[in-house]
Amino acid sequence: MKRLITAIFASFFVSTFALAEMSVGVKASIANMDASGSHTTNSASGGSGGDAVSAAGNADFELASIFIEKATGFELNGVNFSIGLDVIPFTAEVDKLGGGDGFDATVEVADVMTFYIQPTFNAEDDVSVFLKAGYTQGDVDITDISRQATTAGTASTDGNTSKSLEGFMVGLGVQRNLDMGFLRLEATMTDFDEISHTNSNSKVVKADADMTMISLSVGKTF
Repeated sequence: MKRLITAIFASFFVSTFALAEMSVGVKASIANMDASGSHTTNSASGGSGGDAVSAAGNADFELASIFIEKATGFELNGVNFSIGLDVIPFTAEVDKLGGGDGFDATVEVADVMTFYIQPTFNAEDDVSVFLKAGYTQGDVDITDISRQATTAGTASTDGNTSKSLEGFMVGLGVQRNLDMGFLRLEATMTDFDEISHTNSNSKVVKADADMTMISLSVGKTF
């Protein structure tokens, strides 16, 4: 699915490059990721269906991304519409989640790409406000570091899993046009879908993450 969406956007950008204006830029962001996780422990008889142990945590971090946008040429009541692709080449690790019942886990999110539509309204000659709505994809690694080890002093990592992460992003911001380009200030929130994994011992590991960002961007329109 990620390859298909990327190919569609790439084809659209390339095929219409000469027909409409295009913007490129870089973005610096302060982000917060909230994550919750749980596993269902084995029952005393060795099967599934034991107690559910949960934990939650969050992490603040800085990151950078690059973006490319293209005007669609569609206007409605003074609102212009663009489409864009934002790529975050980073790995974010949420602090260890500790449930206090033999459950510790970490959640890492990497290779995040967001495909979005951006309606923009020109408030003044050189100032505009915009909204954003888009679809986000990435990769997530869940590490279930259980204290219930089979060997004393050794942590079991049988609950580790890697999954594709999907979610929806919304945001708003303001743009100031300059002689050499533009500046943007924006805030976004991404709600990722819950993912789950069942290991060989029938332990079900689940994780859910949300990310909010405040970003400052510089770019240029061609």
